[in-house]
Amino acid sequence: MAGFPTYGRFCYLARAALNPPTSLCKKLFPAIGEWHDRLAAKELSPNDPIQPTVAENSFVQVTMMFRKTFIQDSVLMVELQPCYPIWQHTIFSDPVYLSFKRQVHILA
Repeated sequence: MAGFPTYGRFCYLARAALNPPTSLCKKLFPAIGEWHDRLAAKELSPNDPIQPTVAENSFVQVTMMFRKTFIQDSVLMVELQPCYPIWQHTIFSDPVYLSFKRQVHILA
């Protein structure tokens, strides 16, 4: 399993043991939270570009999962590729992110 510890048929990744704070997730793709809330509340007008279709609901769910996973993975990715320009984004110097990063390192 590419060097990851396995438990039966499952693979354990230490970074996935800790969920990033919601406030941090909301800073990455912030509009997706609005879409999620509007779809969940079904507060849509007939001319609203956001309509509650299966595809749109799924897109919102996947994007919300992606932002959580991206933040979790970023802790290790920034160490592997510290010169990538993306790491200059303000989210990666946010005190909430830095606290999350310390917690991930403790678990890893």
